[in-house]
Amino acid sequence: MALWKFVNLNKHGNFRTRIIHSETSALTIGQGFGDFVGASRFHYKSRTPYHGLMTSPVDGKKYLTPDWIVVVPETTLEDIVHIPVVKVEIPKEKNEWMFESSSSPGLFYKVNQSGDNYKCNCPGVWRAKDGQCRHMKEVMQELNIK
Repeated sequence: MALWKFVNLNKHGNFRTRIIHSETSALTIGQGFGDFVGASRFHYKSRTPYHGLMTSPVDGKKYLTPDWIVVVPETTLEDIVHIPVVKVEIPKEKNEWMFESSSSPGLFYKVNQSGDNYKCNCPGVWRAKDGQCRHMKEVMQELNIK
């Protein structure tokens, strides 16, 4: 019914955090958890509003998809909240374009133009056969350059 983020002290006096499931909306703590420090209601966070739960036939673990986060087996869709991605506007210099990485949010790649030359600091430059990553191609398309 409810997931809780539970913090306690282990036998060595170190903090230990775990996510536990409670059948009721109230948290009840049994024996063997050590000294209690604190607890709060817990929700998994998803980057997309189109999330779901899947139990893997391979390892039997339950996952939050498409983020592929291992979740507590009793997790329901009510235990998941969508956190919208916030677009960060970074001021750019003239002849400079910034692109946020689609695989690593918060990481930005920069395309610089110097005359007819374009340079990008993403790894796609080395992978592309023609030496032009998708960021460079997007800038050239924006400027109507072939």
